[in-house]
Amino acid sequence: MALTIHVTKHKEVPLIQLQGRIVDLDVKKFSQKMEKIYSKKPLKIVIDLSKANFIDSHGLGVLVYYHTLQGQDNHQLLVLNTNQTDTSYLHRLFDLTNLYKVIPVIASLDYV
Repeated sequence: MALTIHVTKHKEVPLIQLQGRIVDLDVKKFSQKMEKIYSKKPLKIVIDLSKANFIDSHGLGVLVYYHTLQGQDNHQLLVLNTNQTDTSYLHRLFDLTNLYKVIPVIASLDYV
């Protein structure tokens, strides 16, 4: 399934909803969208990965890159994952890569 990107706002915070596979050329599309949002210097950016079913290393690199940029500005990048069961793909991926220690993962937009 190709990547679909929807950008909305939640309480004035950019919310990037990703659905499908974040791989190959779609990573470039995701990165371009992130750059456009990041250039406006928001205090927070939320990336909703609840409907993403696969992320390759380049997609993870985009997450870490923009998390680092936001941190340098004393701003935040948060990942929203409403499916936080131990068997979910995203949970296992973040656990295996130790990204839980780097990028905050929230279970609900109530934490924004």
